[in-house]
Amino acid sequence: MVSGARPSPHVIFQPASTVSESATRLVLYLLPLVLALLLCAGLVARLRAGFDRERALARLDQLTGVPNVRAFYELATVEIERARRYQHPFTVAFIDLDEFKLVNGHLGRTAGDAVLRTVARTISAVTRASDVVARVGGDEFVVLFPETGTAPARLAIEKVRQAVSGIVPAHGWRLSASIGVATYLVAPESVDVLVGTADQLMSAAKRSGKNAVSHETQNEAVGAR
Repeated sequence: MVSGARPSPHVIFQPASTVSESATRLVLYLLPLVLALLLCAGLVARLRAGFDRERALARLDQLTGVPNVRAFYELATVEIERARRYQHPFTVAFIDLDEFKLVNGHLGRTAGDAVLRTVARTISAVTRASDVVARVGGDEFVVLFPETGTAPARLAIEKVRQAVSGIVPAHGWRLSASIGVATYLVAPESVDVLVGTADQLMSAAKRSGKNAVSHETQNEAVGAR
């Protein structure tokens, strides 16, 4: 009997050299694609980091490094919504440096800018990490005190006033500030209402002789119910 012919191994198996060549061609084909994907991923990461950095810088006052008015409005809006939801009090202080134009006039703009940076650092140093210190004008700052009622606000603001009064721009010349403070037991309708009330109280403090604090608790009767 004649046995059946065995299939040639060359038909079933490719030589190792042929497999190696195919793998090499595949790697060479895919390598540019992989490199392109890696480059794209790195580019996207750099773009995202740059965007986040620009976004953060857009919310900082470039002179002092504290949040600017845009950032303050965003953070205050969040605090109003949180206070409304949890029925917690909070306080805002509007700080205007007294006679600051004289600082620029007598010492120069560069010295005035240095004083503003010192004021921002000083206020930040005597407030909590959870408080928001922002510069909203030339010589105007606001401080947002979350979950802070009337009595704690008085203590906090007095620390701020004393700290600012301790700044000496020049020999024999001390800085001072007029501060308007509004404590809300019930959240106001908007940030504009919040800032407007504190601004009016600041003007009252300035009319009273400067280096003073004018503090009111808003909707006290409502909060007492």
